[in-house]
Amino acid sequence: MHKVYNPVTNTLSDKSGSCAIVVLIVQDMCYTANVGDSRAVLSSDSGKKCYPLSIDHKPGDDKEATRIKEAGGEIYYRTATN
Repeated sequence: MHKVYNPVTNTLSDKSGSCAIVVLIVQDMCYTANVGDSRAVLSSDSGKKCYPLSIDHKPGDDKEATRIKEAGGEIYYRTATN
């Protein structure tokens, strides 16, 4: 678990996360569950058709950001620098 020091609050914060996706096909029914930044798609007709099986759980989405914050979580953004 990676902890990050916040000098404003003088606390250590956990920046860990997780992602997973599970697909279960039973006869003609497809069940999908996803957590975190993961995506599932189903292709058919030799790849000519594509069907989304999940919804992105991205913190940039207002609904997802609200859910995270209401559950007591925090959102961190990384930026790349040279």
